[in-house]
Amino acid sequence: MCLAALAAMPLRAQTADPQINYGFGGSVVNRDMLWASDFAELSRTHLFGTARAMGMGGAFTSLGADLTSMSLNPAGLGMYRSSEFSFTPLVSVSHASTGGTATWQNNNKTRFAFANIGVALNVFESGTGALTSLTFGLGLNRIADFNTRYSFSSESLFEPSAGNGAPVLMPTIGDIFSQQLNSWGTRPVKNGDDSYSLPIQDLHPSVWLATLGYDGYMVDYFADGGNNPWGVARIGGNASVLHSMDVVNSGSINEFDISLGGNINNIVYFGATLGIQSVYKRTAMTYQEEYGYFNTNGVAQSFNRETGAWEDMTDQLEMMNLYQRMTIDGSGVNLKLGVVVRPIAGLRLGAAFHTPTYYSLDYSYRAGITTCIVQTEDIINNGPVHGVEAGNDSPTATNEGPDSWSFTSPARLMFGASYTFGNFAIVSVDYERDWYNGIRMKDVPRYNDLSTEDYKAEFKHNFQATNSLRVGAEIRPLPFLALRVGGGFTDSMLKERDTYTYGVNTGMPVTYESCYVSAGLGVSLSRGVSLDIAYQNVSDRLNGYQLFFSQDYDTGDLKTWSGAYETSLTRHYIAMTLNFRF
Repeated sequence: MCLAALAAMPLRAQTADPQINYGFGGSVVNRDMLWASDFAELSRTHLFGTARAMGMGGAFTSLGADLTSMSLNPAGLGMYRSSEFSFTPLVSVSHASTGGTATWQNNNKTRFAFANIGVALNVFESGTGALTSLTFGLGLNRIADFNTRYSFSSESLFEPSAGNGAPVLMPTIGDIFSQQLNSWGTRPVKNGDDSYSLPIQDLHPSVWLATLGYDGYMVDYFADGGNNPWGVARIGGNASVLHSMDVVNSGSINEFDISLGGNINNIVYFGATLGIQSVYKRTAMTYQEEYGYFNTNGVAQSFNRETGAWEDMTDQLEMMNLYQRMTIDGSGVNLKLGVVVRPIAGLRLGAAFHTPTYYSLDYSYRAGITTCIVQTEDIINNGPVHGVEAGNDSPTATNEGPDSWSFTSPARLMFGASYTFGNFAIVSVDYERDWYNGIRMKDVPRYNDLSTEDYKAEFKHNFQATNSLRVGAEIRPLPFLALRVGGGFTDSMLKERDTYTYGVNTGMPVTYESCYVSAGLGVSLSRGVSLDIAYQNVSDRLNGYQLFFSQDYDTGDLKTWSGAYETSLTRHYIAMTLNFRF
């Protein structure tokens, strides 16, 4: 591309501002790295386990003789007086909604997986002495499910200003790209054929999106631009912008548990679990903009601030499509300790402590952009014009080996109480506290924008401990039939929601609060075989977020912003457990 030709192109918004140091945030930008919100969301788990535990709302801190005990309170293993093997297939169906928007692609996702598979072996039994029994357990439990999808469209509709006043431009991510290139002092490189380029392979991944914007002809370098030579080109100042977003999350956290539980005189139960976790999360994000010029029969115009007149542009963008893929892959390890006391017949009191999980994570990132350019003479009344496509793909950036990420999740403390009414009914209540303000980064990749101390300050100042309440009940109207209900609620990990809506250095939105209700039934098929079925309805509210925005570091003022969005997720889980006792 010839620099002289670039200089002749009209700017969408010529700025006279001195060079300003901007911070950039929002869900679409800054995805080349992981932020505090990403680590907090990875730390938010959900209790799956067996269908019996799910049907009772997961209120199993003081209950036992269930394979879920290994990942919740391993003291429950001490209540086994025989051995058991069980497995729990799970179907998850998620649905999303974003207020004030229209559906774009798809807001639903269905997935089949295993919630639990494991075995409890009664390895010691004694009729004399204080130690009554010991049970060894091995299990694989799903503790987090990332399979969701949300998609929406929202329009920023241009309204001409009265008279010859300067127009209010509709937000486009091209504004962010030009501001990033100006802030970073990036300059195009002259090639041997007198053309210019930005060699993406030589640039830091934080510049890649803006570089792709240059390759897609969204932004150009204007030699007469002064302190800010980069500007948006080929998007008219009279553009109405249709913003479309599609986020597809896949993956889970599964934990392999090695547990031992003991029984002292059928009064005190104790246990410990070594948990080894496998983490995989993949996010495929597509952000698209479409540009409409409804007041000029589809012709893009640039506003001349000197003359106060609108001028037709020679070529213009119809649309921009930006695709990003982020993958987290790693492992973690923790220790769980628990105790249950039965002071009187029917009453059980339990407590469990989970150490922080130490995670080591690899991260990979890549992006690509496609734009469609059309000549002005080819435009007819905003018709279905298809111009010439442009764009490029980035390399893949990886953080692995010595450049991987590592952090510790919140410590967890749980208390539970339950009462058994003979063989007829059980009522159980749990309370859990998780310290998200205690998350700590251990290693960050080289050349990362933030240090471990920066993350520590972020967790300390903007995050807080969460409180969770779980309740459950079971009744047996017939000796072979059990009916169950339950539910739970977890409050916010954020001190102030607006911090992560309008503050820089933010990643994907985090779950603001979560609540669920559940129901289930159990049937004894024979003396040693039983079948449990459970249904859970989980509602998650995400904190408000923006697609993109820029902020003056000195004044805190927003320069460009997309507007805030709020998304809610509803997930339906259906689980079935087949138990074999021997």
